[in-house]
Amino acid sequence: MYGLHLTGVTGAGLLPAPAEDRARPRVVIRHARQDPEPECMGAQRAVLGLPGRRQLLLSRGEGTATFTGPRLSHDELVHPYLGAAASVFSRWGGREVFHAGAFVFGGLAWAVVGGREAGKSSLLAALTARELPVLADDLVVTDGHQAFCGPRTIDLRQLAPGATAPVIPVRDASRWRLALPPLPGAVPIGGWIYLCWRAEVRMHAVPAPRSLARLAARRTWPALPSDPQVLLALAARPAWDLGRPADWARMDQSVDLMLQTLQTAIRPQGSGRISSSPASAHALRKRATSRAAAAAESR
Repeated sequence: MYGLHLTGVTGAGLLPAPAEDRARPRVVIRHARQDPEPECMGAQRAVLGLPGRRQLLLSRGEGTATFTGPRLSHDELVHPYLGAAASVFSRWGGREVFHAGAFVFGGLAWAVVGGREAGKSSLLAALTARELPVLADDLVVTDGHQAFCGPRTIDLRQLAPGATAPVIPVRDASRWRLALPPLPGAVPIGGWIYLCWRAEVRMHAVPAPRSLARLAARRTWPALPSDPQVLLALAARPAWDLGRPADWARMDQSVDLMLQTLQTAIRPQGSGRISSSPASAHALRKRATSRAAAAAESR
């Protein structure tokens, strides 16, 4: 999950299929009873405070994530609590982690970025209803080239009127959980969609310098170092602002505009249908790399 090889956890179908990739960092998930420790974030060890009188103790050298306090159920552990462990270990390993969701379109992963209650999960649920694959609900982990698969679930604060997909109440009935089908462990990353609330549905391109500033602000654990070249290359990928009203009746219009815009980015107008081939993904990555080089020269 999130590009890590996890042991010590079962997820009742919520975890992605394990990947046979020996390069993936291995993390052992444990539970323990012990007194609270002072919170800290360092290059080798971290102690994080969690809701419900819990803590998460992380050791980079030992490759362990130890939860203390009241024991978590498996579904709570997988989502959202494993996200905290995954984000720290990913950042320790040189990957970037963003507060965002992601879906797959045209063979590429598109990150949906927004603040709390910006409608990320609702948009992803609407894409699921159209049978588009959702890669992750609330964390995007990337090595700069691909985005890694998260838990196979979307947790919604509220359901869309008329929604028919089966859901269950979770997290003390504060969320509705929508199960997702399996996906490959990683998908080449395409670009960024920044969500905002507006009176009308509109989508505008975001220049690389502005996207860079936003991504830098959305990183998890900013006290940990990042590779500037990786951030620059990520910011050079196509990016848009998607503004739309907080109105369920306008969701289809928002999704239509977003997918039409992405289709144009993946395959220029007039060239036919979307291709999900590796060549298509390579072409988009090549354009992104060229933009990154141009942005680096202009800085």
